[in-house]
Amino acid sequence: MLRKILALSLGLSLAACGGGGNASEKAEANENADKAATAQRQARTDIAEALGASADHSNFMQALETAGLTQTLRGVGPYTVFAPNNAAFAAIPADAREGLNDPGQRERLIALLSYHIVPGTVTAQDLGRAIDRGQNGRAELATVAGDNLTVSRDGDDLVIGDAAGGRSRILQADQLHSNGVVHSVDVVLMPGAE
Repeated sequence: MLRKILALSLGLSLAACGGGGNASEKAEANENADKAATAQRQARTDIAEALGASADHSNFMQALETAGLTQTLRGVGPYTVFAPNNAAFAAIPADAREGLNDPGQRERLIALLSYHIVPGTVTAQDLGRAIDRGQNGRAELATVAGDNLTVSRDGDDLVIGDAAGGRSRILQADQLHSNGVVHSVDVVLMPGAE
């Protein structure tokens, strides 16, 4: 927190003085100040509020609302959420996507969405350490649904594997919030067959 405040102060000081540094130093200071301000805003919001405000996660948020899971993600937590972006939902076949809103499929929807949630706050650094300690460059994460996800590396990318053999890349990691962390992913994770 102190680093964030110092970065913000440094950025404001350099911007205010207008001299004593080159343009790239000023740009870097402004970027650091913007990052610090974003981190402070995120830390005051809960996961459900943050996902609700994210234009790139509107389909995931709609599914959470349909399943009745938004209150859970407003709760104390902490939770780690692997949040599929809208492109991930668009890749699901249309008939399956439409079935997600069917009231008769609510339990399946809850199971699917719960498969994207891990108890505790698990950052990208934590995932990397788990991979390093794991077997064959993999680690397992227990979801709140009771099934496991696997995490591995593909080059510099962190990859989440599901029970159906799918692989999802973390596109944006470590979106820290008051009750946990969100990692934006590019594929909807599928639990094993029932």
